[in-house]
Amino acid sequence: MVVVALALERNLPRVEPRMAVAFSAAQARYLGLDASELYDAILRDLEPSHIRLQANWNEVEPITGTFNFSELDGFVNLAATRGTTVTLAIGRKLPRWPECHDPTWLHDLTPGEIEDRLMVMLQTVVEHYRGNTTIVRWQLENEPLFGFGRCTTPSRGLLKRELKLLRDLDSNRPVLITDSGELSPWFESAALADEQGVTMYRVTWDPLVGYFRYPWPPAFYRLKAALISPLVRQTIISELQLEPWAPQGLAVLSPSEAARSFDLDKFWQNVAFARATGLAEVFTWGVEWWYAEREQGRGGTWEAARVLFNPAL
Repeated sequence: MVVVALALERNLPRVEPRMAVAFSAAQARYLGLDASELYDAILRDLEPSHIRLQANWNEVEPITGTFNFSELDGFVNLAATRGTTVTLAIGRKLPRWPECHDPTWLHDLTPGEIEDRLMVMLQTVVEHYRGNTTIVRWQLENEPLFGFGRCTTPSRGLLKRELKLLRDLDSNRPVLITDSGELSPWFESAALADEQGVTMYRVTWDPLVGYFRYPWPPAFYRLKAALISPLVRQTIISELQLEPWAPQGLAVLSPSEAARSFDLDKFWQNVAFARATGLAEVFTWGVEWWYAEREQGRGGTWEAARVLFNPAL
């Protein structure tokens, strides 16, 4: 198996990856930012060719059976005017803590009722956007088979049910399923996905050991991607850590504490690390924090991102 994997690994592309942006309007608001203002700045200043948006359940269905796509429509339409394509993350467990962005009315339902309402929500979102050519890929859930987040227990059966519904509604777009890059072997999610997404974190925090730096080299990700390559069209980096890991939350993180896990040097080190994996696409993780830092007079990371997305600057 290892010999086969090494042979596959040698055939993985060694190309400059497409750099994309992972954006969360909810995260922007958590940091005290105007989400629309930030989104416009991303498209205007960074000029990414691709961006990930997310249909958080509490935002698209705040009242049972009443859907509101006004903000998300605005984001998608503005991307279209800039020629920026979109991956749309859909489902219950989506990026950013606490992962499940549940509407308040969900709390009174039984698990079975929640699953039934989830299917209704998924169908409504997909039917609303499947005719929009700016959206070129669905991301179904976020690390759905990895037990992280203050919400659901991983369920392969539920994920397969969601996946069948999604593919019945839209067989034209690929489905991205994500997993932990560091703590999962990827096979279970890759067996269901069209495309595999994996996280890439360099320094995290654990209550038992404090700050911790992962020892894995780029070849660790490259080899794992080779192992699952017969199962998926491609493996991409769905979260490249370009912000601090903040156990107390980014909104109250001091610059000195932030530097314990991330700084401008680590920005470029992590970008170089991602490039060395050979994976062809990278969603940068932290754009909301870059902008919040700029608003506080610390614009170095935002300017670094401008260079990253526009190397001619």
